[in-house]
Amino acid sequence: MSKLAACLLFIIVSLVLPVAAPAGENITRLSDGKQVAMRQVVAQAAKSDLVLVGEVHDNKAHHALQLEVLRAMKKEGIPIAIGIEAMQADSQGDLDAFIAGKMSEERFKEVFARNWSYDWGLYRDIFVFAKENGIHMIALNLPKELVVKVSRRGYAALTDEEKKSLPQGTMCDLNNPHTEFLKKSFGEVFKHVTNGRVFEYFCEAQTLRNSGMATNIRAYLKKAPKTKVVAFTGIWHAVKNAIPEQLSRNGSPLASLVIMPEINEFKGGEASPEVIDYLVSFTAL
Repeated sequence: MSKLAACLLFIIVSLVLPVAAPAGENITRLSDGKQVAMRQVVAQAAKSDLVLVGEVHDNKAHHALQLEVLRAMKKEGIPIAIGIEAMQADSQGDLDAFIAGKMSEERFKEVFARNWSYDWGLYRDIFVFAKENGIHMIALNLPKELVVKVSRRGYAALTDEEKKSLPQGTMCDLNNPHTEFLKKSFGEVFKHVTNGRVFEYFCEAQTLRNSGMATNIRAYLKKAPKTKVVAFTGIWHAVKNAIPEQLSRNGSPLASLVIMPEINEFKGGEASPEVIDYLVSFTAL
């Protein structure tokens, strides 16, 4: 990994430091500030096309929350598919094989490691739940090499052939609310370690991934319109002005619901209903 890539990774991780695994949780509805139960969240999820549950990738508590949402929706008989950032779209065939029981866990762990740098154990329960319950999983992410190239050299560095490999409809338009959100969240930190051009590349990589994942979600829902997609992505892809905004900008607005674990940036009243629907905080007993 280059010094620049390592520096960017350090910045992003340090801004969303994981919290300890929860002994309990409190769910706040941002529209009115009231505490609610998971069953009330699920009732709203049933009215949505897309449910996004954000994560800090190496936080066990966040993945436990994602699994809790899955179990609660399944218990209510809501037809669901799981969209997951941790898998790249070109590995969809391998993902299908694992869910169908045609690929062993040991072999699939190798596939997972090629797709994602975080530990399989953090995500295992979600994949196994899907397999045991016959729930389709959607590999949402774009090819890693394209994202890395854009983050280092910008979208313009992609060749025409590389652009053709993106899902049809994927775009990298920085003139959107998420860019301003990223500037507010990360801009000051980037000013102290690099130049504005590199921050622009970071924004391009983020919006490209948002657009690509939105495109893959839209494509699945066209095939299965009665299904609710429950998408598990990083915090900054799950907020309303990320993937949901890209769906609207691409002409495919969906009724979406955003469930977010509390991180430092969302504490002290910083979370707003324009960005999040439900905020989940974890408390130790």
